[in-house]
Amino acid sequence: MLSQANNELLTRVEGDAPMGQLIRKWSWIPFALPSELKPYDAPLKVRLLGSDYVAWRTPEGKVGFIDQACPHRRVSMALARNEGCVLRCIFHGWTVHADGYVEDAPSHYPDAKEFASRVKVAHYPTFEAGDMVWVYLGQGDPPPRPRLPFTEMGDDHVYTTRTMAYCNYLQGVEGSLDTAHLTWLHRSFIPKLSPRAKDGSLRTGDANPILTASAPRYEVRRTPWGMTAVGMRDNAKGKVHVRASQFVAPFITIIPSYPYGNGNFFAMVPVDDHNHIFFNGFFSLNSKVDENWPPLQMTLGNGRLVKENYAPLLGGTEINFGQDRVAMSNGHFTGFPNNLVEEDMVVQVSMGSITDRSKENLSSSDFGLVQMRMMMLRALKNDAEGKHPLAPNDGDFIWDDAMPIDAVIPPDGDLDALLTRQREAASA
Repeated sequence: MLSQANNELLTRVEGDAPMGQLIRKWSWIPFALPSELKPYDAPLKVRLLGSDYVAWRTPEGKVGFIDQACPHRRVSMALARNEGCVLRCIFHGWTVHADGYVEDAPSHYPDAKEFASRVKVAHYPTFEAGDMVWVYLGQGDPPPRPRLPFTEMGDDHVYTTRTMAYCNYLQGVEGSLDTAHLTWLHRSFIPKLSPRAKDGSLRTGDANPILTASAPRYEVRRTPWGMTAVGMRDNAKGKVHVRASQFVAPFITIIPSYPYGNGNFFAMVPVDDHNHIFFNGFFSLNSKVDENWPPLQMTLGNGRLVKENYAPLLGGTEINFGQDRVAMSNGHFTGFPNNLVEEDMVVQVSMGSITDRSKENLSSSDFGLVQMRMMMLRALKNDAEGKHPLAPNDGDFIWDDAMPIDAVIPPDGDLDALLTRQREAASA
Protein backbone atom coordinates (compact mmCIF):
# COMPACT_ATOMS: atom_id res chain seq x y z
CA MET A 1 0.00 0.00 0.00
CA LEU A 2 1.30 3.44 -0.94
CA SER A 3 0.42 6.51 1.10
CA GLN A 4 -1.51 9.32 -0.55
CA ALA A 5 1.49 11.63 -0.16
CA ASN A 6 3.88 9.20 -1.87
CA ASN A 7 1.31 8.46 -4.58
CA GLU A 8 1.24 12.19 -5.33
CA LEU A 9 5.03 12.34 -5.44
CA LEU A 10 5.30 9.47 -7.92
CA THR A 11 2.42 10.36 -10.23
CA ARG A 12 2.31 14.16 -10.50
CA VAL A 13 4.51 15.42 -13.35
CA GLU A 14 3.03 18.79 -14.36
CA GLY A 15 4.37 22.23 -13.48
CA ASP A 16 6.68 22.28 -10.47
CA ALA A 17 5.92 18.69 -9.41
CA PRO A 18 9.20 17.09 -8.23
CA MET A 19 8.84 13.97 -10.42
CA GLY A 20 8.21 16.03 -13.54
CA GLN A 21 11.20 18.23 -12.82
CA LEU A 22 13.37 15.19 -12.14
CA ILE A 23 12.40 13.47 -15.39
CA ARG A 24 13.14 16.67 -17.35
CA LYS A 25 16.74 16.85 -16.22
CA TRP A 26 17.39 13.11 -15.78
CA SER A 27 16.17 11.56 -19.01
CA TRP A 28 15.96 11.81 -22.76
CA ILE A 29 12.27 11.35 -23.62
CA PRO A 30 10.87 9.57 -26.69
CA PHE A 31 7.95 11.54 -28.09
CA ALA A 32 7.19 10.33 -31.63
CA LEU A 33 7.92 7.77 -34.31
CA PRO A 34 10.17 8.94 -37.17
CA SER A 35 7.28 8.23 -39.57
CA GLU A 36 5.23 10.97 -37.88
CA LEU A 37 7.67 13.70 -38.97
CA LYS A 38 7.93 14.39 -42.69
CA PRO A 39 9.38 17.48 -44.38
CA TYR A 40 6.78 20.18 -45.12
CA ASP A 41 4.05 18.38 -43.15
CA ALA A 42 2.03 20.30 -40.58
CA PRO A 43 3.93 20.77 -37.31
CA LEU A 44 3.42 17.83 -34.94
CA LYS A 45 1.75 18.83 -31.68
CA VAL A 46 3.58 17.29 -28.72
CA ARG A 47 2.54 17.36 -25.07
CA LEU A 48 5.01 16.12 -22.44
CA LEU A 49 5.01 16.57 -18.67
CA GLY A 50 2.07 18.94 -18.90
CA SER A 51 3.73 21.35 -21.37
CA ASP A 52 2.98 21.87 -25.07
CA TYR A 53 5.46 21.83 -27.93
CA VAL A 54 5.67 21.40 -31.70
CA ALA A 55 8.13 19.37 -33.75
CA TRP A 56 8.90 19.25 -37.46
CA ARG A 57 11.45 17.74 -39.84
CA THR A 58 13.51 19.86 -42.22
CA PRO A 59 14.22 18.78 -45.83
CA GLU A 60 17.74 17.85 -44.64
CA GLY A 61 16.27 15.50 -42.02
CA LYS A 62 16.89 17.56 -38.86
CA VAL A 63 14.09 17.60 -36.29
CA GLY A 64 13.17 20.96 -34.78
CA PHE A 65 11.49 21.01 -31.38
CA ILE A 66 10.24 24.24 -29.78
CA ASP A 67 7.62 25.51 -27.35
CA GLN A 68 4.21 25.56 -29.00
CA ALA A 69 3.72 29.26 -28.19
CA CYS A 70 5.21 31.70 -30.71
CA PRO A 71 7.92 33.84 -29.03
CA HIS A 72 6.12 36.98 -30.32
CA ARG A 73 2.51 36.96 -29.09
CA ARG A 74 2.14 33.32 -27.91
CA VAL A 75 0.04 32.15 -30.86
CA SER A 76 0.15 28.37 -31.34
CA MET A 77 2.91 27.35 -33.73
CA ALA A 78 0.88 24.23 -34.47
CA LEU A 79 -0.95 26.61 -36.83
CA ALA A 80 2.29 27.74 -38.46
CA ARG A 81 3.31 27.31 -42.09
CA ASN A 82 6.06 24.73 -42.47
CA GLU A 83 8.51 26.33 -44.89
CA GLY A 84 11.20 23.69 -44.60
CA CYS A 85 13.84 24.72 -42.10
CA VAL A 86 11.54 27.29 -40.47
CA LEU A 87 8.02 27.52 -39.13
CA ARG A 88 6.29 30.79 -40.05
CA CYS A 89 3.66 32.05 -37.61
CA ILE A 90 0.43 32.87 -39.42
CA PHE A 91 -0.24 35.88 -37.13
CA HIS A 92 2.64 38.24 -38.01
CA GLY A 93 4.89 36.10 -40.20
CA TRP A 94 7.68 35.57 -37.69
CA THR A 95 9.87 32.56 -38.55
CA VAL A 96 11.54 30.18 -36.08
CA HIS A 97 14.43 28.08 -37.38
CA ALA A 98 14.89 24.40 -36.48
CA ASP A 99 18.23 25.35 -34.92
CA GLY A 100 16.35 27.40 -32.33
CA TYR A 101 16.40 31.06 -33.27
CA VAL A 102 14.05 33.63 -34.75
CA GLU A 103 15.19 34.02 -38.32
CA ASP A 104 12.88 36.87 -39.27
CA ALA A 105 10.45 39.27 -37.56
CA PRO A 106 8.91 41.05 -40.56
CA SER A 107 6.41 42.99 -38.44
CA HIS A 108 9.28 44.90 -36.80
CA TYR A 109 10.61 48.13 -38.35
CA PRO A 110 13.24 49.08 -39.39
CA ASP A 111 15.84 46.51 -38.29
CA ALA A 112 13.83 43.27 -38.40
CA LYS A 113 16.81 40.91 -38.79
CA GLU A 114 18.86 42.53 -36.04
CA PHE A 115 15.84 42.62 -33.75
CA ALA A 116 15.09 38.96 -34.48
CA SER A 117 18.62 37.96 -33.49
CA ARG A 118 17.97 39.22 -29.94
CA VAL A 119 14.78 37.20 -29.39
CA LYS A 120 15.25 34.04 -27.34
CA VAL A 121 13.52 30.84 -28.39
CA ALA A 122 12.88 27.85 -26.11
CA HIS A 123 14.09 24.95 -28.23
CA TYR A 124 15.31 21.50 -27.30
CA PRO A 125 17.85 18.97 -28.66
CA THR A 126 16.61 15.80 -30.33
CA PHE A 127 18.00 12.59 -31.78
CA GLU A 128 16.62 9.41 -33.37
CA ALA A 129 17.26 5.83 -32.24
CA GLY A 130 15.25 2.68 -31.61
CA ASP A 131 12.68 3.72 -34.23
CA MET A 132 11.74 6.69 -32.01
CA VAL A 133 12.50 10.41 -31.86
CA TRP A 134 13.82 11.61 -28.48
CA VAL A 135 14.02 15.05 -26.87
CA TYR A 136 15.78 16.48 -23.84
CA LEU A 137 13.63 19.01 -21.95
CA GLY A 138 16.08 19.92 -19.19
CA GLN A 139 18.33 22.95 -18.86
CA GLY A 140 21.99 22.99 -19.84
CA ASP A 141 23.90 20.12 -21.36
CA PRO A 142 21.86 16.93 -21.80
CA PRO A 143 22.96 13.62 -20.26
CA PRO A 144 24.52 10.95 -22.50
CA ARG A 145 22.08 9.44 -24.96
CA PRO A 146 20.63 6.14 -23.77
CA ARG A 147 22.63 3.16 -25.01
CA LEU A 148 20.14 0.30 -24.84
CA PRO A 149 19.81 -2.83 -26.97
CA PHE A 150 17.18 -1.32 -29.26
CA THR A 151 18.92 2.08 -29.63
CA GLU A 152 22.22 0.49 -30.73
CA MET A 153 20.82 -1.73 -33.50
CA GLY A 154 20.27 -0.86 -37.13
CA ASP A 155 16.89 0.56 -38.08
CA ASP A 156 15.82 -2.67 -39.77
CA HIS A 157 16.30 -4.64 -36.54
CA VAL A 158 13.83 -2.56 -34.51
CA TYR A 159 10.14 -1.91 -35.08
CA THR A 160 8.32 0.47 -32.74
CA THR A 161 4.66 1.32 -32.47
CA ARG A 162 2.82 3.78 -30.22
CA THR A 163 -0.61 4.40 -28.77
CA MET A 164 -2.20 6.81 -26.31
CA ALA A 165 -2.93 5.56 -22.79
CA TYR A 166 -5.55 7.57 -20.93
CA CYS A 167 -4.07 7.18 -17.45
CA ASN A 168 -1.00 8.18 -15.48
CA TYR A 169 2.36 6.87 -16.71
CA LEU A 170 3.04 5.00 -13.45
CA GLN A 171 0.16 2.62 -14.14
CA GLY A 172 1.88 1.67 -17.39
CA VAL A 173 5.25 1.19 -15.69
CA GLU A 174 3.69 -1.01 -13.01
CA GLY A 175 1.92 -3.14 -15.63
CA SER A 176 5.19 -3.68 -17.49
CA LEU A 177 6.84 -5.08 -14.33
CA ASP A 178 3.95 -7.38 -13.42
CA THR A 179 4.70 -10.81 -14.89
CA ALA A 180 1.89 -12.55 -12.96
CA HIS A 181 -0.82 -10.97 -15.10
CA LEU A 182 0.43 -12.85 -18.19
CA THR A 183 -1.27 -15.99 -16.87
CA TRP A 184 -4.67 -14.32 -16.70
CA LEU A 185 -5.02 -11.13 -18.71
CA HIS A 186 -3.16 -12.46 -21.76
CA ARG A 187 -4.09 -16.15 -21.52
CA SER A 188 -5.84 -16.03 -24.91
CA PHE A 189 -2.74 -14.55 -26.61
CA ILE A 190 0.12 -16.38 -24.85
CA PRO A 191 -0.54 -19.70 -26.67
CA LYS A 192 0.00 -17.91 -30.00
CA LEU A 193 3.54 -17.06 -28.86
CA SER A 194 4.35 -20.47 -27.40
CA PRO A 195 6.60 -23.08 -29.07
CA ARG A 196 4.75 -25.66 -31.17
CA ALA A 197 5.36 -29.32 -31.84
CA LYS A 198 5.69 -30.51 -35.45
CA ASP A 199 2.01 -31.42 -35.54
CA GLY A 200 1.10 -27.84 -34.57
CA SER A 201 0.02 -28.67 -31.03
CA LEU A 202 1.17 -26.60 -28.08
CA ARG A 203 4.44 -28.05 -26.82
CA THR A 204 4.40 -28.96 -23.14
CA GLY A 205 7.14 -27.81 -20.84
CA ASP A 206 8.55 -24.37 -21.45
CA ALA A 207 5.26 -22.68 -22.39
CA ASN A 208 3.07 -24.16 -19.68
CA PRO A 209 4.34 -22.19 -16.66
CA ILE A 210 3.11 -18.88 -18.06
CA LEU A 211 -0.31 -20.39 -18.65
CA THR A 212 -0.59 -22.31 -15.41
CA ALA A 213 1.62 -20.80 -12.69
CA SER A 214 -0.40 -17.83 -11.53
CA ALA A 215 1.94 -17.05 -8.63
CA PRO A 216 5.52 -16.75 -9.93
CA ARG A 217 8.34 -16.19 -7.46
CA TYR A 218 10.05 -12.80 -7.70
CA GLU A 219 13.55 -11.54 -7.15
CA VAL A 220 14.91 -8.06 -7.87
CA ARG A 221 18.49 -6.91 -8.52
CA ARG A 222 19.48 -3.23 -8.50
CA THR A 223 21.43 -2.16 -11.58
CA PRO A 224 23.15 1.02 -12.83
CA TRP A 225 20.10 1.71 -15.03
CA GLY A 226 17.41 0.80 -12.48
CA MET A 227 16.66 -2.81 -11.70
CA THR A 228 16.29 -6.33 -13.03
CA ALA A 229 12.93 -7.88 -12.13
CA VAL A 230 13.02 -11.69 -12.24
CA GLY A 231 9.93 -13.90 -12.35
CA MET A 232 10.42 -17.64 -11.85
CA ARG A 233 7.89 -20.38 -12.58
CA ASP A 234 8.23 -24.16 -12.11
CA ASN A 235 7.63 -26.02 -15.36
CA ALA A 236 6.26 -29.48 -16.13
CA LYS A 237 9.77 -30.90 -16.53
CA GLY A 238 10.77 -30.11 -12.94
CA LYS A 239 12.88 -27.11 -13.93
CA VAL A 240 12.45 -23.38 -13.46
CA HIS A 241 11.42 -21.00 -16.22
CA VAL A 242 13.14 -17.64 -15.64
CA ARG A 243 11.95 -14.39 -17.20
CA ALA A 244 14.07 -11.36 -16.33
CA SER A 245 12.92 -7.89 -17.36
CA GLN A 246 15.02 -4.75 -17.23
CA PHE A 247 13.53 -1.56 -15.82
CA VAL A 248 15.45 1.42 -17.18
CA ALA A 249 14.40 4.28 -14.93
CA PRO A 250 12.37 6.37 -15.10
CA PHE A 251 9.90 4.83 -17.61
CA ILE A 252 11.35 2.13 -19.91
CA THR A 253 11.00 -1.65 -19.45
CA ILE A 254 12.65 -4.31 -21.64
CA ILE A 255 11.09 -7.78 -21.51
CA PRO A 256 11.87 -11.10 -23.23
CA SER A 257 10.18 -11.58 -26.59
CA TYR A 258 9.48 -15.25 -25.97
CA PRO A 259 10.16 -17.33 -28.01
CA TYR A 260 11.18 -15.01 -30.88
CA GLY A 261 14.08 -12.60 -31.22
CA ASN A 262 15.73 -10.87 -28.30
CA GLY A 263 13.24 -8.55 -26.71
CA ASN A 264 10.23 -6.35 -26.51
CA PHE A 265 10.43 -2.88 -24.94
CA PHE A 266 7.92 -0.42 -23.56
CA ALA A 267 8.34 3.30 -22.93
CA MET A 268 5.59 4.83 -20.79
CA VAL A 269 6.11 8.55 -21.45
CA PRO A 270 4.22 11.05 -19.26
CA VAL A 271 2.04 13.41 -21.31
CA ASP A 272 0.56 15.01 -18.21
CA ASP A 273 -0.80 13.83 -14.87
CA HIS A 274 -3.62 11.85 -16.51
CA ASN A 275 -2.23 10.48 -19.81
CA HIS A 276 0.86 8.85 -21.24
CA ILE A 277 2.26 7.70 -24.58
CA PHE A 278 2.76 3.94 -24.67
CA PHE A 279 5.57 2.96 -27.06
CA ASN A 280 5.88 -0.76 -27.78
CA GLY A 281 8.82 -2.05 -29.79
CA PHE A 282 10.38 -5.35 -30.86
CA PHE A 283 14.07 -5.91 -31.58
CA SER A 284 16.31 -8.74 -32.75
CA LEU A 285 20.08 -8.91 -33.08
CA ASN A 286 20.07 -11.55 -35.81
CA SER A 287 16.88 -10.95 -37.78
CA LYS A 288 15.25 -8.06 -39.52
CA VAL A 289 12.11 -6.83 -37.79
CA ASP A 290 9.19 -5.26 -39.64
CA GLU A 291 5.40 -5.27 -39.55
CA ASN A 292 5.44 -8.98 -40.48
CA TRP A 293 7.57 -9.98 -37.46
CA PRO A 294 5.74 -13.03 -35.96
CA PRO A 295 5.23 -11.83 -32.36
CA LEU A 296 4.15 -8.41 -33.58
CA GLN A 297 1.50 -9.84 -35.86
CA MET A 298 0.41 -12.41 -33.29
CA THR A 299 -0.04 -9.90 -30.48
CA LEU A 300 -0.72 -6.55 -32.21
CA GLY A 301 -1.51 -7.21 -35.84
CA ASN A 302 -4.65 -9.23 -36.45
CA GLY A 303 -4.48 -7.80 -39.96
CA ARG A 304 -5.08 -4.20 -38.89
CA LEU A 305 -1.79 -2.93 -37.48
CA VAL A 306 -1.59 0.87 -37.36
CA LYS A 307 1.94 1.83 -36.40
CA GLU A 308 1.01 5.26 -35.01
CA ASN A 309 -2.02 4.03 -33.00
CA TYR A 310 -1.82 0.28 -32.49
CA ALA A 311 -4.16 -0.21 -29.51
CA PRO A 312 -6.99 2.33 -29.59
CA LEU A 313 -9.79 1.81 -27.10
CA LEU A 314 -13.09 1.07 -28.80
CA GLY A 315 -15.16 3.06 -26.32
CA GLY A 316 -15.26 4.45 -22.81
CA THR A 317 -16.47 3.24 -19.45
CA GLU A 318 -20.10 3.49 -20.56
CA ILE A 319 -19.61 0.47 -22.83
CA ASN A 320 -16.74 -1.17 -20.89
CA PHE A 321 -14.25 0.02 -23.49
CA GLY A 322 -15.89 -2.06 -26.21
CA GLN A 323 -15.58 -5.40 -24.43
CA ASP A 324 -16.93 -8.22 -26.62
CA ARG A 325 -18.99 -10.52 -24.39
CA VAL A 326 -19.80 -12.77 -27.35
CA ALA A 327 -16.06 -13.37 -27.81
CA MET A 328 -15.86 -14.19 -24.11
CA SER A 329 -18.68 -16.72 -24.48
CA ASN A 330 -16.78 -18.26 -27.37
CA GLY A 331 -13.65 -18.73 -25.29
CA HIS A 332 -11.67 -15.48 -25.38
CA PHE A 333 -10.74 -14.82 -21.76
CA THR A 334 -11.00 -11.00 -21.65
CA GLY A 335 -13.34 -10.12 -24.51
CA PHE A 336 -10.67 -7.86 -26.06
CA PRO A 337 -9.47 -9.98 -28.98
CA ASN A 338 -8.07 -7.21 -31.19
CA ASN A 339 -4.57 -7.22 -29.74
CA LEU A 340 -2.69 -8.04 -26.58
CA VAL A 341 -1.80 -4.48 -25.61
CA GLU A 342 -5.45 -3.42 -25.88
CA GLU A 343 -5.95 -5.67 -22.84
CA ASP A 344 -3.21 -3.77 -20.98
CA MET A 345 -4.70 -0.41 -21.96
CA VAL A 346 -8.18 -1.39 -20.77
CA VAL A 347 -7.18 -2.60 -17.31
CA GLN A 348 -4.88 0.37 -16.71
CA VAL A 349 -7.46 2.95 -17.77
CA SER A 350 -10.22 1.18 -15.81
CA MET A 351 -8.31 2.02 -12.60
CA GLY A 352 -8.97 5.72 -13.20
CA SER A 353 -6.56 8.26 -14.60
CA ILE A 354 -4.60 8.17 -11.32
CA THR A 355 -5.41 5.13 -9.23
CA ASP A 356 -5.72 5.38 -5.45
CA ARG A 357 -2.85 3.17 -4.31
CA SER A 358 -3.65 3.77 -0.64
CA LYS A 359 -6.59 1.35 -1.05
CA GLU A 360 -4.61 -1.52 -2.60
CA ASN A 361 -4.16 -4.96 -1.06
CA LEU A 362 -0.81 -6.01 -2.49
CA SER A 363 0.34 -9.63 -2.72
CA SER A 364 3.58 -11.48 -3.43
CA SER A 365 3.07 -11.00 -7.17
CA ASP A 366 3.50 -7.24 -6.68
CA PHE A 367 7.06 -7.46 -5.38
CA GLY A 368 8.63 -6.00 -8.53
CA LEU A 369 6.41 -2.94 -8.71
CA VAL A 370 6.82 -2.27 -4.97
CA GLN A 371 10.59 -2.27 -5.43
CA MET A 372 10.24 0.09 -8.39
CA ARG A 373 8.13 2.52 -6.32
CA MET A 374 10.70 2.50 -3.53
CA MET A 375 13.51 3.11 -6.01
CA MET A 376 11.69 6.05 -7.62
CA LEU A 377 10.92 7.61 -4.24
CA ARG A 378 14.61 7.23 -3.41
CA ALA A 379 15.45 8.90 -6.75
CA LEU A 380 13.45 11.96 -5.69
CA LYS A 381 15.24 12.04 -2.34
CA ASN A 382 18.64 11.60 -3.98
CA ASP A 383 17.93 14.45 -6.37
CA ALA A 384 16.87 16.74 -3.53
CA GLU A 385 20.20 15.96 -1.85
CA GLY A 386 22.19 16.73 -5.02
CA LYS A 387 22.98 13.09 -5.82
CA HIS A 388 22.41 11.03 -8.96
CA PRO A 389 18.81 9.69 -8.89
CA LEU A 390 20.02 6.08 -8.80
CA ALA A 391 22.83 6.58 -6.26
CA PRO A 392 24.69 4.64 -5.07
CA ASN A 393 24.15 2.32 -8.07
CA ASP A 394 24.51 4.88 -10.86
CA GLY A 395 27.42 4.51 -13.24
CA ASP A 396 28.45 3.45 -16.72
CA PHE A 397 27.19 0.23 -18.23
CA ILE A 398 27.44 -1.43 -21.60
CA TRP A 399 24.14 -1.71 -23.41
CA ASP A 400 24.32 -5.49 -23.57
CA ASP A 401 23.90 -5.62 -19.79
CA ALA A 402 20.30 -4.43 -20.14
CA MET A 403 19.24 -7.40 -22.24
CA PRO A 404 16.15 -9.28 -21.02
CA ILE A 405 16.50 -12.97 -20.23
CA ASP A 406 14.29 -15.98 -20.96
CA ALA A 407 15.87 -19.24 -19.82
CA VAL A 408 15.24 -22.57 -18.10
CA ILE A 409 17.46 -23.61 -15.17
CA PRO A 410 17.50 -26.51 -12.68
CA PRO A 411 15.56 -25.97 -9.45
CA ASP A 412 18.86 -25.44 -7.60
CA GLY A 413 20.31 -23.32 -10.41
CA ASP A 414 22.40 -20.24 -9.68
CA LEU A 415 20.32 -17.22 -10.70
CA ASP A 416 23.20 -14.77 -10.33
CA ALA A 417 25.37 -16.96 -12.53
CA LEU A 418 22.59 -17.04 -15.14
CA LEU A 419 22.36 -13.26 -15.23
CA THR A 420 26.14 -12.90 -15.50
CA ARG A 421 26.40 -15.62 -18.15
CA GLN A 422 23.70 -14.02 -20.28
CA ARG A 423 25.42 -10.65 -20.17
CA GLU A 424 28.79 -12.16 -21.08
CA ALA A 425 27.22 -14.07 -23.99
CA ALA A 426 25.48 -10.94 -25.26
CA SER A 427 28.67 -8.87 -25.26
CA ALA A 428 30.92 -11.58 -26.74
